[in-house]
Amino acid sequence: MKTALVTGASGYLGGHVTRRLLTQDWRVLVLLRPGSMLPGDIAERVERVDYDGTLASAEEAFAQVPVDVVLHLASAVVSVHTADQLDTILDANIRLPTHLLEAMRGSACRRFVNTGSFWQHCNSDAYCPVNLYAATKQAFEDIARAYVENDGLQLATLILFDTYGADDPRRKIVRLLTEAAGAAEPLRLSPGDQLLDLTHAEDVAQAFVVAGERLLTQETATHERFRVSGQRITLKQLVALVNEVAGSPISVELGATPYRPREIMQPIADAVPPLPGWVPKRDLPSEIRLMISAARSDGQVTRGTNH
Repeated sequence: MKTALVTGASGYLGGHVTRRLLTQDWRVLVLLRPGSMLPGDIAERVERVDYDGTLASAEEAFAQVPVDVVLHLASAVVSVHTADQLDTILDANIRLPTHLLEAMRGSACRRFVNTGSFWQHCNSDAYCPVNLYAATKQAFEDIARAYVENDGLQLATLILFDTYGADDPRRKIVRLLTEAAGAAEPLRLSPGDQLLDLTHAEDVAQAFVVAGERLLTQETATHERFRVSGQRITLKQLVALVNEVAGSPISVELGATPYRPREIMQPIADAVPPLPGWVPKRDLPSEIRLMISAARSDGQVTRGTNH
């Protein structure tokens, strides 16, 4: 049985990745901050190690069982940071994964799947961070390369775009729009010409499994970067699609807010190849229909945003 060490399993995408591994008969070890809670359907099926911010606690994860591959999804995602968030961002996005790589040096595990962000590529540049969060994601990739070059580790970074799903607790754009189908207060949006790249959480989960298995078949130290790209659609087109699926106009005001500073109008594409052996399977209109139905059943009301 293959064994994966997963970080971020208490979060939305990390939870989906953990469930996918379990359905495919992986043994799953999860690394969590003390006090972090796992969803009930996961908690009894995984082995837990608490990470207290020290290298020793990261090393403990590899001492418990032989780990074949690390799937790293834990992060502190902050679009506009404040000074009091600096330590949280640096600890989650640089300190934790670097501790994992250092712990791997003393173990038999040599394979690491990292989570990157399209925010590292403003204007589709090879590197142009939208914000501090994106800069820390790039900083860790640069650190990780030292472990690839010097210690023979294998690294695959998956560049994620906008993700969504019917059970998504995050206030992401697809959720906001589907909730607006039954809201009285209008959702305030930018003019809507930016191109989005939307991937369902279940498809993202499978991408991480595919990336982990790809590393298991490789024999040379390397760092590969792939994009996990779903359906590309402008925000205007997405509003029209939700209108169509809902069967009536949703409560939206396009152009009510300006574009965000450093808005990505065209997400990076050709400069980062797609993940080999993976294709998204979830259909956006069908998933939107499910999300609208769920929002109407729950009687949810959406407040404004500046997307």
